Amino acid sequence: MNPLLLSGFGITIEVNKARLTVKQKDEIVEFEPHRMPYDSIVIDGHYGSVSFEAMRWLSKHDVSVILLNWNGNLLSSTFPKEGNNGQLRIKQYEKYLNAEERTFIAEKIINEKIEKSLVFLENLSNFYKKINFEKIKNIFSKEFEDFNLKKEKIKKNKINTEKSDLKKKITDLMMYEGRVASAYWSELSIIFNKIAPEFNFQSRKNLSYSWNMNASDPINALLNYGYAILEGMIRKCINSVGLDLSIGFLHEIAPSKYPLVYDFQELFRHVVDYSVIQILESGLKKSDFITTENYHIRLKPNTAKLLIEKIKENFNQRYDFRNKKHTLENIMLEDIREFGKYLSEKSKNFEFFMPEINIKRNDSINLRKKIESIEPEERKKLKINKSTLWYQQKKIKEGKPVKLYEKTKVKIS
Repeated sequence: MNPLLLSGFGITIEVNKARLTVKQKDEIVEFEPHRMPYDSIVIDGHYGSVSFEAMRWLSKHDVSVILLNWNGNLLSSTFPKEGNNGQLRIKQYEKYLNAEERTFIAEKIINEKIEKSLVFLENLSNFYKKINFEKIKNIFSKEFEDFNLKKEKIKKNKINTEKSDLKKKITDLMMYEGRVASAYWSELSIIFNKIAPEFNFQSRKNLSYSWNMNASDPINALLNYGYAILEGMIRKCINSVGLDLSIGFLHEIAPSKYPLVYDFQELFRHVVDYSVIQILESGLKKSDFITTENYHIRLKPNTAKLLIEKIKENFNQRYDFRNKKHTLENIMLEDIREFGKYLSEKSKNFEFFMPEINIKRNDSINLRKKIESIEPEERKKLKINKSTLWYQQKKIKEGKPVKLYEKTKVKIS
């Protein structure tokens, strides 16, 4: 993953003597054919132009264009020519229309999402003492048991028709996911408000909209922006495999919606959540955001760049996958490919492989407690500078990460 962010007014993308020329304010950047280092262009701008020749140039170089709305949500996207596989799409429709197959796939998505969300919270609990992981684990476990009891009840009762049976199963599945998600966001809100209490994060919902598409606080603005970038990535992967974006298995079909994209988003949302935590830890201020005349919040260009860089860093992390090291973005594509093989019946089963996210910090809760408890005499013995210790203790009180060099870590440990 390596996007180029273009933000602001007066953006122009054109081709000049076979070179792609990008103009933004007073800056001009040119790219030679087959030497463009970016795999996508994210346009978060208001006025500007893209020539037809530039669109051809980008298509021939497999560079997607992601256009964001004023509020950071995905407005549209263009991708290189899609995989043309009519047989695969027919199989996709058949699986969707088969109640047993659809619920099987939907459950796989939800179970993988919930499992990785739980692991993510467990990893975060090593650095944020306010997370009660045992309590969360019990909630997740109870909801799982309740959901399975409902499944068994449906089997025994034999509801009238297959159609109503399917609707009940999907509804129960979404309710199960919703209750677990509520517990998940309850814990994340503790972290958000510890790191950035001035942003006053309450939930993903607000009173104006059923879901926070138009953010009323900076943290929701960051989440919306991150999810829009994720949506663009997933659309590109699905497009390359040749599946129909409008036919999902967990999310329902609706006009102007892309349920299959939302299905796969569920598996990777916590990567964006972690990226938002990281950027908040860097010390964002209210001045890093814009408040519109309707009191909605949007990101300033530099804030958007910081977030995209963090998302890029996390999706470019390498993990063990099929006896090799792969980036998370490559694993996403392979998951979708394997899913396509299952739909086309080239493989009898499939698993979504989603590795545990690497949280690269060395300031565990125990170490942070140790730093907090260091008295003046012990500080002198450890040969730690007085102002350094004061600053690190201050960061711990604010819930921010502490950067420790190996020598200091060895001393304290």
